[in-house]
Amino acid sequence: MVIVPVQSEEENGVENGYVDGLIGKRKTVLVKNDIDSGVTVNLHCRSKDDDLGLHVLRLGEQQVWSFRDNIFRTTLFWCTMDAKNKEYQFEIYRAKTDRTCTSQCFRSLREDGAYFWNQPLQLWEKRISWSIQ
Repeated sequence: MVIVPVQSEEENGVENGYVDGLIGKRKTVLVKNDIDSGVTVNLHCRSKDDDLGLHVLRLGEQQVWSFRDNIFRTTLFWCTMDAKNKEYQFEIYRAKTDRTCTSQCFRSLREDGAYFWNQPLQLWEKRISWSIQ
């Protein structure tokens, strides 16, 4: 990841001291536990460079983080999820293939799988299947 510091936050779309757009837009991933049966999810997400730690998510709770893609567009985040004594591993964001996330990368964990928000089309798409009863 490359971050470019700037002098003034009023200039050229600066957010929190960094320019948005030189390398790419800042992206925010939000992973929410939407498993209706009230199952608690243990979610541990990471990239090659960042370990986001274990988060215990009850129904309706979420884990959120922000980043910019690296210059080579090889940014990848994956998660391990434990729910009801079952473990699942899956990619939550991959820069080279995730075209449906322009800035807000919403993910919904449900009984039958993981749903990804298609920001341009404004709809949920099921990308990963599982069964949590």
